[in-house]
Amino acid sequence: MIERLLRLPRPIRKGLALLFKLGVAFRLALYKAGYVKPKRARAFTISVGNLTVGGTGKTPLVEYIARLLLAEGYRPSVISRGYGRRSRAPLVLVSDGARVQATVFDAGDEPLLLARRLPGVVIAVGAGRHTVARHLDDWFQPDVHILDDAFQHLALDRDLNLLLIDALDPFGGEELLPLGRLREPLSEIARASAIVVTRADHPFDQLSLEARLRELAGPIPIFYSYHEIVELFAPRTGDTLFPQKLYGRTIGAFCAVGNPHLFRHDLAHYRARIAYFRSFRDHHWYAPRDLARVFKEAESAGAEFLVTTEKDWVRLDALPLPETLPLYVARIEARFEDAEAFRTFLVRHLRARA
Repeated sequence: MIERLLRLPRPIRKGLALLFKLGVAFRLALYKAGYVKPKRARAFTISVGNLTVGGTGKTPLVEYIARLLLAEGYRPSVISRGYGRRSRAPLVLVSDGARVQATVFDAGDEPLLLARRLPGVVIAVGAGRHTVARHLDDWFQPDVHILDDAFQHLALDRDLNLLLIDALDPFGGEELLPLGRLREPLSEIARASAIVVTRADHPFDQLSLEARLRELAGPIPIFYSYHEIVELFAPRTGDTLFPQKLYGRTIGAFCAVGNPHLFRHDLAHYRARIAYFRSFRDHHWYAPRDLARVFKEAESAGAEFLVTTEKDWVRLDALPLPETLPLYVARIEARFEDAEAFRTFLVRHLRARA
């Protein structure tokens, strides 16, 4: 939907952006004037979000924070809107921490991926995240809620508001949707408690970006992170590959993620020769005919095997795979340039609330 809007002629997009701006300004004014008040959950609440549409690495960061909190002895939960899911249920328990309770159709791809990768963490989805949070407070008593993609979800109050900024496209063209890629004005960066600059392993003007962020957000902490492929696994055979084994191999790849160019770049980083690459819209529900076409085209291009993301595999898991090429799934994790500084920041705020 958003990609279609972004392809409209500029005069139409300009008019739509003005309407969008008025709607956003009205909603923000209701909260700032106190006419609408956010509700609180009992547990310490951390929001992870961004200002632009498209992938900036929110879900890998949510996973990183959940693992960090588990290691520190906390009982975190993850709450997501469940974007792209087919269920309209107001609340879906994806994992009770011991067992995955939902399908990808009920939960959506990212929450189910987190449920599989985070044993010990309660995960739930629902559009009304305050309702979901209170349910988890009552039934599971987590001591921290982590909200995935919630910077604009003002209905639930938060103790920490982490804003992700893409180092290579930090301000979404500085225009609101659909003229640019901003979900709300840049001035709203001031709501952030801290900024996490993602894709910081790429070349960018760090001094200029940091100066602009300080101008917009004031003297809040700024952390730098990146993502890396830590492993490739063949889900049907259990075989694994270190990403370094991609060096010199002729491969095909496909994905349906927010930023497909980043996935392609990650593969190219390991000097794989990418003979075939196909991207679908984010959260695309694959059909057998999609797979048949991808496998056939990749084979024709000379690929030795295909690679996709773990988020895609969540939606592919139940489908029959063509047997013409092996399929490997890339496991991607977030990393911080200064992991100890980020850990100290989080723990200090958690202990201050205790």
